[in-house]
Amino acid sequence: MTITPAITHANTQANTQANTQAISHSDKARILVLNCNRFELSTLADSLRLQGLDIVGQAENIESAEELFRTVQPDSIVLTFQGCDSRCLELLRKLRSENPALGIVILTNSPDLRLYGIREIDLPRGTQLIEKSALKDVRDIRRAVEQSRKPEKQTEWIVNSLDASLNALTDIQMETLRLLASGLSNSDIGKTRFVSEKSVEQTITRIAQHLDVVHEKGRNMRVLLATEYYKRLGAPTEHAI
Repeated sequence: MTITPAITHANTQANTQANTQAISHSDKARILVLNCNRFELSTLADSLRLQGLDIVGQAENIESAEELFRTVQPDSIVLTFQGCDSRCLELLRKLRSENPALGIVILTNSPDLRLYGIREIDLPRGTQLIEKSALKDVRDIRRAVEQSRKPEKQTEWIVNSLDASLNALTDIQMETLRLLASGLSNSDIGKTRFVSEKSVEQTITRIAQHLDVVHEKGRNMRVLLATEYYKRLGAPTEHAI
């Protein structure tokens, strides 16, 4: 008969605690934070540190983020995207190709990335997206980081509420609205999209209908639509220097 040695409760508890600490240490995310606004960057990084997260780098632009990535080798990146640098998507793809397990969390002012000229399908798999106004506290970011590192991760949103009128817009309509808001004329939009100016006018009419924008006497429809665009995009913040 085999006799199993007795193990005291104290030893069992000590071993369990040691194993838990070892697992927690190994699983602790090493995070690179990227935000083109210096004040927001510092505030976000400090807030995440208070949550016990290991912030190994802070970057204000694409170049410094890429350099830090190779220097500190983080396993997660938290990016605040404000549309100020369209190369962010290219950066995320590049970093994910170098580290397939890299966790990615993106904070935005809007719940529809198409306003920035980006589609969710273009993001690396498992990217976690957070509309900033939907944040209850910084723990939401911590949970998103944890979710982004799971092997079976799927792209998910944390939002206040989906904008039904924005969701109703097709990709072509959204792109037309974005180009209109950037100041392009109907003729220029037509050339960009390789369609007639008449087709652009019809698209703009449909956009106005979806967004419930009614023409007002003495006000230009293009101005009204541009106003709606920026309202849904969120008030832009000036870069802190």
